[in-house]
Amino acid sequence: ASHGFPFCFVAPITFSIQLEKVTSTKIQFSWKPKGGTRDSPYRVRLWGGSGEMENRSLNETSTAFENLLSDNEYQISVDVSTCSKNVSTSLTVQTAAEVFNGTTRITNEVYIPEYQNRSSTAFKDFETKFIEEV
Repeated sequence: ASHGFPFCFVAPITFSIQLEKVTSTKIQFSWKPKGGTRDSPYRVRLWGGSGEMENRSLNETSTAFENLLSDNEYQISVDVSTCSKNVSTSLTVQTAAEVFNGTTRITNEVYIPEYQNRSSTAFKDFETKFIEEV
């Protein structure tokens, strides 16, 4: 019998990446392997504009990349060797834009002053319409 070539009657492993949580600085995801057996840990990589940024070797099926830039496009990939073949899947993810807390000031003059006065008919119409829609 020849060594080094495992008999592979099983179908090759397949898996898809599931995003768990994406914020402005973090991408958390997992993957679910189906069928097949793997001969190696999962190799999980993160690419950004400047090329490969992280390369991890994992036995678990979830991880998170942190300290990322907001509103940026990243590519995550997971690959594993199974039956001496390499199976890989990847996903492009956009981190969220930074949200600034602040007050919204309406500067243009189109704002109807009657909205300020809660007993005005303009406000009442608006309120009624809003309640009907909800």
